Amino acid sequence: MFFMKHTNKTRLLTSVMLILLGIALFQACKKEGEDLTLGALPTPDFEVIQGTDANNLILVNKSSMPIIPYWTVSNGAKLTGDSAKINFVLAGSYEVTLTGAGQGGLGSTTKTITIAQNDPTACSPTKPLGFIASCTSKKWKLNPEAGAYKVGEGADNGNWWSSGAGDVTGRSCEFNDEYTFVFDGAGTFTYDNKGDFYADGYLGSGSNGCEPNANLNNAQKPWASGNFTYQVLPGGVKGLGQLKVVGLGAHIGLQKVHNGGETTTGPTWNSITYDIIDMIPNGGGAGHDILKLGVALAAPGWWTFTLRSE
Repeated sequence: MFFMKHTNKTRLLTSVMLILLGIALFQACKKEGEDLTLGALPTPDFEVIQGTDANNLILVNKSSMPIIPYWTVSNGAKLTGDSAKINFVLAGSYEVTLTGAGQGGLGSTTKTITIAQNDPTACSPTKPLGFIASCTSKKWKLNPEAGAYKVGEGADNGNWWSSGAGDVTGRSCEFNDEYTFVFDGAGTFTYDNKGDFYADGYLGSGSNGCEPNANLNNAQKPWASGNFTYQVLPGGVKGLGQLKVVGLGAHIGLQKVHNGGETTTGPTWNSITYDIIDMIPNGGGAGHDILKLGVALAAPGWWTFTLRSE
């Protein structure tokens, strides 16, 4: 069962700013003598219909005037069309915003949808969330082999630099880090660096060795162990989905790497979104799964991190 509550607020979506430009160009291209005035702002409205089960819903545009509908959901989903299907994996409350682009400009409305239960099929190991968090929780570490982290031209490419087999012991304070994902409504993500880090020339005293957390300066301290949240999103460069870790300092692999680049002074972003590059059941042998995550830098650069389940 789901419940819906209307909230009186509007949101301007950056992704549809181009629609305003299109409207302006449309008006500019009208022949002389035609009515050049914009119409009234659209007043979007929609209803929510239950789909095949309580976690699958259909968003239906019910606006009183013609619009081009754009949907955004607080779980990260972005949809288009007068009728849009969406699956909610975890129980909780989600905000759904319909933005309508009409001749008069943009208008939007937001409603809150409450999902009463977790999707009972979501923790299947064939699905990204189930593979990452299982049905309870799942712990990951950097894969203790050469190429655990690499950077190059494109995802899963280490033609610029790649860690070697010797780094497993030489950077042991990175390979002991634990990344735990909990299958719960809160999306709990815990990072435990075991009290140390590899300085890599920019952390702590800037050595090329392992140092204790006490050496981190104030700006770098959020990179130490912490409790954060995560989301598994659709999309990704490989179509397998994305893993978003949320909270100042939340990261996987190298601390300095984030969407669009690298920063060595300390985290200034509140989330990082990793593309899921590969999910390999028992790829590490002896019951260890392999998870590859990538982050796009300035084109064509990509960092890729390979994790092994524990």
